[in-house]
Amino acid sequence: MKIANHKWKLTVAGLAALVLAACSAPLPGFERVERPHFGSAIPLLPGDDAGEAEKWYRTDDNLIVRNVRQSELIAFLPEPDKATGAAVVILPGGAFQILSMSTEGTEVAELLADRGIAAFVLKYRLNETPGNDLLFAAKMMGMMSKISDGGPIEVSEPMATADALEALRLLDAEADRWSLDRDRIGMIGFSAGAMTALNVVEEDKPWGPDFVGYIYGPTDAALTADTLPPMLVAIARDDALIHDRSFSLVDRWRHRGGQAELRVYEDGGHGFGLGKQGTDSARFEEDLLRWLAGQVATTD
Repeated sequence: MKIANHKWKLTVAGLAALVLAACSAPLPGFERVERPHFGSAIPLLPGDDAGEAEKWYRTDDNLIVRNVRQSELIAFLPEPDKATGAAVVILPGGAFQILSMSTEGTEVAELLADRGIAAFVLKYRLNETPGNDLLFAAKMMGMMSKISDGGPIEVSEPMATADALEALRLLDAEADRWSLDRDRIGMIGFSAGAMTALNVVEEDKPWGPDFVGYIYGPTDAALTADTLPPMLVAIARDDALIHDRSFSLVDRWRHRGGQAELRVYEDGGHGFGLGKQGTDSARFEEDLLRWLAGQVATTD
């Protein structure tokens, strides 16, 4: 199976933000924790058994994992009296080094489930990083040193795309298990998760997403797919990682016949999740719910 593999260019400032925001326990504010218990975790595709062990951390406002070797879907199902039959696979971000499991995962899923949308957080496989926290931090700093002249580096992970494809295939195959409408299963990706969602669209599978949220992903990404679902693009103008402001992806999407909505916030930075309070990006949660309401509405 061919796996599309868009790459993401990180600037020095952007990579520094990732290192300081979510890389390792020795940094102040990070606590190593045991793997949380997710009662509804569904195993998907396994990775290399000889790889580094999965590690989890907690910060004041987030739950972070790295070295994911076994992909999983974590289900958040609505109450039966609220269920609409629609579903969304949520892909957290983290430059394929980590996953931001709370602010770009479970918090989003809980919001959607409360609105009657079955939500499935995808814990997808990542680039392998050193098991030792200090060595991991050193690796990240080494990446920074390679671009100390201001040039970008490229990050990608084909296994993430394979995991996302498998997640959608499973939901389509077993839609009756969760009382899902096969024609209303979408995908929302944040940052590296957005890149992965785009890769999935490029694969053009029969069980591909019926709608896509592309949240602070590269706005100049290439596009070759002919069949394009409705898409929501959201980004902040002060995003330290995304410098292109041509929004050519949106233009190409529309040119190929796809529907695309663009939301640009004055501030909020990279990684604002559902919206960073005190910034213009705080409007994103409302914008997302409004857009989703249009996508999951039945035509009966």
